[in-house]
Amino acid sequence: MNSREKILAKIAANKPELIELPNINISLFEEEINLIQEFTKKVEVVGGQVYHATSNQDVVNQILAMIPNTPNNYSTLEGIENFNTIDLQNINRPQDLEDLDILILESDLAVAENGAVWIEDDKLPIRVLPFITNHLVLVISKNNLVPFMHHAYQKITKKPTGFGVFIAGPSKTADIEQSLVIGAHGALSLSVFIK
Repeated sequence: MNSREKILAKIAANKPELIELPNINISLFEEEINLIQEFTKKVEVVGGQVYHATSNQDVVNQILAMIPNTPNNYSTLEGIENFNTIDLQNINRPQDLEDLDILILESDLAVAENGAVWIEDDKLPIRVLPFITNHLVLVISKNNLVPFMHHAYQKITKKPTGFGVFIAGPSKTADIEQSLVIGAHGALSLSVFIK
């Protein structure tokens, strides 16, 4: 047994029992808020931008006007395959995506409370994509906005997924000389389109 196998065996042997999630009465959090306004405010606070679009093609048109002349683009949106300049079938290693300029993904869930957008396996062909691209674009329907994380967790626990992540804002850190640095470990910008 090599070192890796020994470490994994010890972890498996010492795995704690799962603790049930608390049962939260969501009705206690009901309040009249404008979800789009609250979501927009929270996305902007964490360094992202929110735009409105009428269609998938409208999203692409706006993005290409804001960020022109990008040679390496990929989108999972339907009907805009001409936007894609790279073929993920030809990617052998995640590092081969280091030059990805723009990535556009669609989501079925976003949270007004903190501006977070949920991305999961069925919308994400390669897990590293939102973290390796220069400019991340997320597209949501206004009907898929929920007010609080409690509501979001209620939705995501109802469907099985192998991988999922909440994304809020572009990559950033404030531990470098006590200055906020955008794009330190990932995407330089986050644009969220509401349809």
